[in-house]
Amino acid sequence: MEERHRLKVLDGLRAIAILLVMGYHYFVRWTPPVAPDNFYPYGGFGAHFWLFEYGDLGVQIFFVISGFVISMTLFRCRTIGHFFWKRFARLFPTMLICSVLSFFILHLLPQNIFIPQVRDFIPSLTFSDPIIWSKIFDVPFKAVDGAYWSLFVEVKFYFWISVIYFLVGSRLFFRSVASAFGGLVIFYVLARALDFHHLWAIDFIFVIGALPWFVAGIGFYALYADASSRMAWVLLVESVVAIAVLRLGTHIGTIAPYLALAFSFFVFLAMMKRPAWVAWLGYPPLAAIGVASYSLYLLHQYIGVAILDIVRNAFGPESPLLSVLLAPTLVGVLILISLAIYHYWEAPAKDFLLGLRLTRPAILRGSGASERSDNAP
Repeated sequence: MEERHRLKVLDGLRAIAILLVMGYHYFVRWTPPVAPDNFYPYGGFGAHFWLFEYGDLGVQIFFVISGFVISMTLFRCRTIGHFFWKRFARLFPTMLICSVLSFFILHLLPQNIFIPQVRDFIPSLTFSDPIIWSKIFDVPFKAVDGAYWSLFVEVKFYFWISVIYFLVGSRLFFRSVASAFGGLVIFYVLARALDFHHLWAIDFIFVIGALPWFVAGIGFYALYADASSRMAWVLLVESVVAIAVLRLGTHIGTIAPYLALAFSFFVFLAMMKRPAWVAWLGYPPLAAIGVASYSLYLLHQYIGVAILDIVRNAFGPESPLLSVLLAPTLVGVLILISLAIYHYWEAPAKDFLLGLRLTRPAILRGSGASERSDNAP
């Protein structure tokens, strides 16, 4: 979103989400029992600290934010082409530079745990699931970094939600989302009860595992747009019920997903009703991390863990002191790199691509003023 429209609280929430994910990847994901081998120089130190252990739920918080922001974007777009051009301008340039950086850095580092192939650029730069390309070419494809999986989920959500919006229009959008989502969840539960053999296909196509979190974000935007909206509460209740009924994803049987959802509820509702309660999320250093969270998310996992493994090989495993110094230093350096990418590549590239779309209508109609006002989020 343009700076004048950006909600700084959401930037702070993005920062919380990415820091949770980084904590998970740097203390939990690459050590037993989650992984078969340990790549950390500090062994399992910190792996059972609850913020790290459940840090992967930061991705679900990102999905809630995305549901909110994408709803806002749809209401400011005139055509589905306009919407996807905005998404392309927002996502592709940063994916391009981060995947290229990851590819070359991982090949230059003296490590052999993450070795992306040239063909892995195809799913990465097309935001498509590597499984599709593996089936087409009968060779294994993967993303340049495993963290990209959530971007593939996001793009599927963009497709379905934009289809609904441009089919029914803004007036019926929230009601249609509630009806479609409720029907899909009921169908999925029945199919599971009947032992439907292709249940995975429903999840693959409609991203069932992530959909309740996106829908929660849509509900928050409905409430943001109209504080008296009953449909907003229908969407929010549906999202909670779906998470409880579907029981998909990680940490099934724990309260962790509900705590993540409750935290999201608190932040969004406070943002609208009691902004002073969440003003701390707009603290400039924290909000700055949120602004750069996209490139930070794309870069942090394989590069960071590869560096940790190099240190482990050099100093030996089970050195807890290294976690006190190394992990925070690594996080700080990657934050600085991501801020540089945002200011010198991501934001300029987005403005350039959006400007390309604005130029032709301005020439054809002789006025671009109305288009320029629509350059957000």
